Amino acid sequence: MRPAPVHDKRCGFTLVELLVAAAITAALAALLLAAVVQVLGLWDRSGGAAETAAEAGRILDQVAVDLEALVLRPDGNAWLAATIQRDQSGAGDSGMTAADWTGSPKPTGADSLRVDPPLQAIEAMRFGQAGVWLRFFTVEPDANDSATNRSLPRAVAYQLVRRRTGGRFTYQLFRSQVRPGGANSTFSSGYDLFATAYVTGNGSEQHPGNVRRPNARFLLGDRVVDFGLRIESRGPAGAVAQAFPDVGGPGQSFVATAGMSPVPGYAGSPVVRGWPVRFEVMVRILSGEGARQVDHLESGRIPVPSGESHGERWWRLVEANSHVYVRTVVPRARVP
Repeated sequence: MRPAPVHDKRCGFTLVELLVAAAITAALAALLLAAVVQVLGLWDRSGGAAETAAEAGRILDQVAVDLEALVLRPDGNAWLAATIQRDQSGAGDSGMTAADWTGSPKPTGADSLRVDPPLQAIEAMRFGQAGVWLRFFTVEPDANDSATNRSLPRAVAYQLVRRRTGGRFTYQLFRSQVRPGGANSTFSSGYDLFATAYVTGNGSEQHPGNVRRPNARFLLGDRVVDFGLRIESRGPAGAVAQAFPDVGGPGQSFVATAGMSPVPGYAGSPVVRGWPVRFEVMVRILSGEGARQVDHLESGRIPVPSGESHGERWWRLVEANSHVYVRTVVPRARVP
């Protein structure tokens, strides 16, 4: 007899089983990818926050050192001035190297000017297209390296400038300083921020004209899209109250002076006069990703959605990709 045939029983997968296995694998891969993306996003945001925090700390440390050593005199001169720059017409930046406010920059008008009501947190405020143009006289430690770097009062100015650098737009904060003594100095120009030498604009390093036109060497912070402050001053009766920004008059200026009425260059514009006793300073700094997105928006590579204005879109990107930092400063100088 012939032996019975032996059948070859090999295991295999049906088409249904393969499809189920593929679906499970794809679901697991999607979950893993989502987890990786989330971790990378958190890593990027934490790294960006640390970077902007370090930049803000450096800026606010310098502002605090300057304002703590603020020099004030009740002699009728202007010893400190702060102006909210709603736009770039007539105040602030006067054309430093590569300055550029053309195209589709940070918006003007109500989109970028929100300083009322006065009691809101400064973190929620917006200080105009170019922030606050702040200038005053302060005393720096004696460097002992030259006759023009002695520990004498010198004019300094903080100013936000939009520039085109490396083929893209960026916002930068400058701290200009004027040499205290010698030719073209604070001493030779006088201790009045509205003196001709301080308002005509000159880009030469440490020239009095740097108060109006920053020198590129005095870059203090990069990716700074807003710089603002709140000033409390002492009134005639001795009461301390917010003096800048003024309630009902956003965009006006504050001048520390015992007289000077009207203030030169501000004819017809409301100006608050007084002696500062407390400052609250804020900076808003973009993350690296935020700077790229804002540059793409301003260059037209990111379209503005239908039904949304450029200003709304600009601030939506900025608020999602920036951090605000605040420092309170009490100057040592007092004027009765």
